[in-house]
Amino acid sequence: MLIDDLCARLIASAKAVGWTTSEEPNFVSQRFRGRDDEAQVQLPIGARGLRLGRYPVVVGAIDVKDSVGMLAQLRSAHNQMVLARSFMRADEIIDAHIFLVTEVPSPDADWAQLVDLVERDEAVCRKIVWVPHITDLNASYDAFLDRTFLAQPWILTDEQNSAPLDQNERLVENILQKNGLSAAAAAKWVQLADLGLDDHDELIDQLVAAMEAPR
Repeated sequence: MLIDDLCARLIASAKAVGWTTSEEPNFVSQRFRGRDDEAQVQLPIGARGLRLGRYPVVVGAIDVKDSVGMLAQLRSAHNQMVLARSFMRADEIIDAHIFLVTEVPSPDADWAQLVDLVERDEAVCRKIVWVPHITDLNASYDAFLDRTFLAQPWILTDEQNSAPLDQNERLVENILQKNGLSAAAAAKWVQLADLGLDDHDELIDQLVAAMEAPR
């Protein structure tokens, strides 16, 4: 089942970056937290709830063959997330996501626009759709992953020591000197800024002292 395949891949991807993962059955509950009666709304079939690191996720399926069916399934996913949010802490609701997987659409179907419509809909939470390609399932998943919070491109980037943006002290000193500070005072101001003093009065006293020091 595609939902199970996507969940297995998401869990593996989260663990690969050192995150904890867990199944969250409450996220696909048919009732609100603290209620005994089931919600009288349409809910997705076969959806699963996950927690990937700090991110709560509802994983479901969607059919992008036609807009009417797709919109009905999207409403079901929204309904499920509304129920799921009652089981989340207030501070994690903002990180909630819906991940949807669809059967490989036929080449002549206008499925790309429907997928785009789903992903542009910011109601309830952010949604991302995985369109698996049978010819290269792993590549299509990697492309999907790159658009999620699990993407961490900096891991693949070589560390850059002494990058230009980290070496801007000279520029700051030049600007300070153009505005009337001596070279020594400008250097002292930059040094004080790097210290990050919490006592504002002490910082002001030292800035003034640097200006009054002999040139």
